[in-house]
Amino acid sequence: MTDRADVKVLPPFVLLGFLGLESLVAFLAPMRALPVPVALPLGIGVIAGSIVVLLLAIREIVHAKTAFDVRRPTTKIIASGVFHVTRNPVYLSMILLVIGVGLILDSLWSILLALPLGSVLCLTIIRPEERYLEGKFRDAYRAYRDDVPRWLSARRLFGALWARSGR
Repeated sequence: MTDRADVKVLPPFVLLGFLGLESLVAFLAPMRALPVPVALPLGIGVIAGSIVVLLLAIREIVHAKTAFDVRRPTTKIIASGVFHVTRNPVYLSMILLVIGVGLILDSLWSILLALPLGSVLCLTIIRPEERYLEGKFRDAYRAYRDDVPRWLSARRLFGALWARSGR
């Protein structure tokens, strides 16, 4: 058995596929989501948030000296930083990117593609990764999984922000 998740499709290809589909849907079936003066800056803000989440995840991965690439072994469970708020910050950043692009395209349909993207990421990448991590780290991963939500916890997010503000 190899020491890596049994992921069949690489995450960047899933993202690129959805971004292409999003552009196609926006072109073939235009349906405005918001007025342009609102959609454009909101989309830029969501994309900026996506980039911030990704950079925070990369910082934690580099600091932990473990693999970013799903084809390489994971050497430790990261529970600090953004990984304290979501178990999948990189995939969350992909979903935010699709939402942000959908807002910039001002297409309700392309924004709605974020839901199936989350499902595809979960079925094709996240679940195989979770099986791998549970098999490798056993109780330590189970404890982490039970403590940190797969996607996002508003309580954790705002609690962490509240704690940083010194209150």
